[in-house]
Amino acid sequence: MIVRKPFGLSGLLCLGALSALFISGCRLTPRSEGGAAQVRLINAVPDAGGLNISVDGQRVWKRSLFRSSTGYQSVSSGTYPVRMDSASFGATLLVRPLSFEKGHDYTVLALGQVRSGGRPAEMEVLEDEPPGRGEPGKTTLRLVNAALGLEPVDLVVNNIVGLKAVAYGKRSPTLTLDGGHYDLKIVPADTPDALVGPITLRLEPGRTYTLVAMGRVSDQTLSLEAYPDAP
Repeated sequence: MIVRKPFGLSGLLCLGALSALFISGCRLTPRSEGGAAQVRLINAVPDAGGLNISVDGQRVWKRSLFRSSTGYQSVSSGTYPVRMDSASFGATLLVRPLSFEKGHDYTVLALGQVRSGGRPAEMEVLEDEPPGRGEPGKTTLRLVNAALGLEPVDLVVNNIVGLKAVAYGKRSPTLTLDGGHYDLKIVPADTPDALVGPITLRLEPGRTYTLVAMGRVSDQTLSLEAYPDAP
């Protein structure tokens, strides 16, 4: 069994504040300004040594570490060429266009790996739940499977399967729970053996969360991380 404690929620927010790099240009706008999308980066690439992300030729996030979230930045709506580089190896991993609509919140998930012989590094754009959509007193979460070599996986909540058969690179439907403390585990689909967990997390009522299973079995980097979506 591989058990890894995730960053606490406050730790994730601190990492995001440290890793976010605010740069003029690139059509970035203040968070309070209308007509923009809110975009964050989550790094689920275990062997990149940090990621640099450039949008429309301007570097937006610098040396984002594995398992970290940058926190949200405002980006004017539109389609942009986005480049992902390894900060340690100086290699360009991917260049592709990404589109954002005003008034929407997005998670750009970097997943895969740098080394050859496995799934190559890529970026998935996931639209987050709209703020305030959850039921009063309830918390909602969705699971993304970015764990290399694990397909599909189940999320077990207090020893009950809450989300089933989430394929690699995919995001689950929404699971609604009462706010409170929960023991979470990641298991291969339809098996009882935990690969990650149990991990105890406190889920706040009225909030939504993106859970990401990431890492590799081969080097014991598997973990389950919880990222609060925009309030």
